[in-house]
Amino acid sequence: MRKGITFLAVCILSFQFAMAQSITTHQYRRVSPENMDEYLKRETTYWAKWAEKEVTNGNLTFWAILQKVGGVNQDTGPNILIINSYKDIDKGADWGSIDAMFPDVKMEDIDTWDISTNVHQVFLRNLPNHIRAENTTDDDYNFVHIIYHDTKDTGLHLAFEVEKWKPMVEQAMKEGKTTMKGWGNQVIISPVTSKFTYGSYSYDIFSSLQDALSPAFSDDWTEPEGIWDGYQDNYNKRNSNVYRRVAAASAPSPSE
Repeated sequence: MRKGITFLAVCILSFQFAMAQSITTHQYRRVSPENMDEYLKRETTYWAKWAEKEVTNGNLTFWAILQKVGGVNQDTGPNILIINSYKDIDKGADWGSIDAMFPDVKMEDIDTWDISTNVHQVFLRNLPNHIRAENTTDDDYNFVHIIYHDTKDTGLHLAFEVEKWKPMVEQAMKEGKTTMKGWGNQVIISPVTSKFTYGSYSYDIFSSLQDALSPAFSDDWTEPEGIWDGYQDNYNKRNSNVYRRVAAASAPSPSE
């Protein structure tokens, strides 16, 4: 019976993948230390206001600038993550409209391409699994732990997250036994290569760096019995990093 339920969940998830139209991009950039202050100034002064307008106009459902905290390859690796969630990826966003928003500022002082290098871009399909702790506001969303998952069967992994992990996190949030302020996941569409083998990603949101770097559940939290049964058999590896929220813009959720 359990296998039948899991198979049904996978079928439902597959249907969601096929029907969902909202696409997110993760754009990883490298900004040199001497340019970081100017880069963040341009993002928060100009592009954050542009993103808010694009969300209001319905072109974007979410936008964020995240700065990597620690990690490996700090001298050469990407240290900025830009997230764009499009309502219609074919329509995209009105990137050129920023010029008219700041007519007294030269475009060369707004643009960020000349002080950053685009390193990677990942396309993801959104899933309706985002949850947030009660009585939280956007001010609580300060740090995010991003995890890319490489599994033998992506559908089985997503079924695990929907059937087991998400309900557990929700219960821990209600009981005040986790420092997570939000959680969600998405499916990776592209790229899929021998070097980039991840099929999905999830994110844990925290209000402080201390929480993001510490165990997410309290010592007196008891995991549901059997939650990890079969999990490791399907799991290959992960790639995870912690990021600080620099700026973000988001459309209201359907419940708001």
